[in-house]
Amino acid sequence: MLWNLPKTVEEADSVRVFSGGACNIRDAQGQLLRNVERDTINNWMTEKNIVFYDPQIHPDTHGMEYTFEIHSPMEIAARRASSINLFEISPRTFGGVASLEIAVDEFRNNQPTVIFFSDGNNDKDMIPAHTTNGYPVFAPYGIQDNDVARKAHYREMVKNANNMRKYLLRFAKDVTALTVTFGEQTFEGDVVISPFRMHAVDIFRAMVDASSGRRVVINFTGGEEARDVDGNPIFRVPENPPRPQLEALLDEYVDEGSELRQAICNLVRINVYVRVVYTQKTAISAVEELMTVIDIT
Repeated sequence: MLWNLPKTVEEADSVRVFSGGACNIRDAQGQLLRNVERDTINNWMTEKNIVFYDPQIHPDTHGMEYTFEIHSPMEIAARRASSINLFEISPRTFGGVASLEIAVDEFRNNQPTVIFFSDGNNDKDMIPAHTTNGYPVFAPYGIQDNDVARKAHYREMVKNANNMRKYLLRFAKDVTALTVTFGEQTFEGDVVISPFRMHAVDIFRAMVDASSGRRVVINFTGGEEARDVDGNPIFRVPENPPRPQLEALLDEYVDEGSELRQAICNLVRINVYVRVVYTQKTAISAVEELMTVIDIT
């Protein structure tokens, strides 16, 4: 089904729901697949003639492949125009950048938001895998038992860690309470981000605090060797680690992903304009309810 999406930047001004979050996933063999967990929700919005935007560009849903020159400006315009945000956190993707978008949009923009912790299943709609305390967990396919998948997830780990660092620097320009420094000397109260750990939860909490108006200083350590050619801080791990080190690093990756989900649950400010849901059915109900509350039906 082709969704009810804007075709141009000008049409993006009519967007009412920004439907984002989890995008492509790795299957048990490490192959990249389009995430379809929001399809039922997006199909429903299309049937209701609600103009929305989903940044996971695919010919089946958008009628075209992703083109930076077309879709980057359209995404920016759609974010600005939308009245409701729908963020999907999947158990199959890390969700690092999505977590920072939640922090910024909820705490700085105070925009009506639905946070959808999906179950990662294409043919079922059920409560996602969770800890005994009820927190959703990060459970990527094949990471424990497939060598090809392990290496693919390892590359995803590096990409996610670096993207979170880049995203943080980008928002430091707009979030006045957030200060970023680069140096080996640290001070009490600094959020210290080393190049040898993901620090996803630390970055998320810092973004929440800064977006809430609390002064935050983030110090990226590691010197020049811990930056890319553009000066961005990087996550420094071996390109091809031996098997024991690879498994240990991926264990940390899974733990960090689960801790990030717990941090989102604990730190998201719940109010009448925020819904946290766990199935497609309840996500649709939440979006419909918020549309009624803010009168965009």
